[in-house]
Amino acid sequence: MHKPEDNPAEQHWGIDLAALDAVVSERLGTDGLHRELLGGGLSQTTFRYTGELPAHGGAVIVRIPPLHGPLEPYSASGEAALSEWLNTQGIPVPEVIASAAHEPRIDRGYLIAELVDGYVVSDGAPGIDDAAKTVMAHAYVDQLVALHGLADVTRPVAALEWAPPKTARGVVERWTRSLAETGLELPDFHVFLTDWLVARMPEDAGAHTVVHGDYRLGNVMWSAPQTIAAVLDWEEAGAGDPYFDLGWTLMGTVEPHDLMMGVLRRDEFLARYADKTGNPIDERRLVWWEVAAGWSRICMEAKAIALLSSGHYSDLRPLLSCYINRRLSIVLLEKIRAFEGSALPIPS
Repeated sequence: MHKPEDNPAEQHWGIDLAALDAVVSERLGTDGLHRELLGGGLSQTTFRYTGELPAHGGAVIVRIPPLHGPLEPYSASGEAALSEWLNTQGIPVPEVIASAAHEPRIDRGYLIAELVDGYVVSDGAPGIDDAAKTVMAHAYVDQLVALHGLADVTRPVAALEWAPPKTARGVVERWTRSLAETGLELPDFHVFLTDWLVARMPEDAGAHTVVHGDYRLGNVMWSAPQTIAAVLDWEEAGAGDPYFDLGWTLMGTVEPHDLMMGVLRRDEFLARYADKTGNPIDERRLVWWEVAAGWSRICMEAKAIALLSSGHYSDLRPLLSCYINRRLSIVLLEKIRAFEGSALPIPS
């Protein structure tokens, strides 16, 4: 087994790796496992364990949330409960093997899941021909429709009781409160976006469903261009307005011909979603949620920077994302200008 001091990069995530190895071996009932760090982000550090695991195809995935994370509140056991329920509803997600809300030996929760056989494509689906991209994009939309179709299906309380609501008011209040606790001095464009969201907040439509919260190509695994093997990373899920997922996946588009994540025109995405759900798109409501989704991302990065400056977080990437967020804010401001009319002055 690896020791924590063997690889300084693995120490970066602040996890007692020897203790984690012991927990995983105990839960899987085997020793002699090999650990490999796959990556870490704002919400999770992900490892792959391989070895004598015949019941699991020789490998499993272990996800560990940060001790102090920008996406709090989060529950690894809550995500496990959600995944188990989604599996019963035909939504392809990694099968849960074990989880805990808190494990004293590593001082945090964990989630152990089956390794899904498939591949992930980046925005634009490089290396994939246009015909296959279209098939893939349609499957991507249809999977979102299937998820949002669970609005009227009774789910276990544990599946989403841990998750902040994905209603308009819930999203704005969550991040406003979270950032107020940090004492950060927010840039003017962030303050403007916040004020606009409050002023233009739509009424709650009441049609609450399961919202993924981070639905994008990077969180979809494929077994073929027309077949989704699994939808990944549910730590930002919640019960609320399905327009959050629409806004999140479309936040980088403005014009009808703009490509959603480089694979499907915005207008084609919306037409297919409306046709499959039987519900016409409320364009003004959608714009509000696109701005809210982009603003939420900016808030996540700001919270991570606050944790970084206080010594509770060690990933430097949110600092780089500040520049990305300025570009994103320009897109969001353009959406607002189109929503309000050209007379609205937009700061440069």
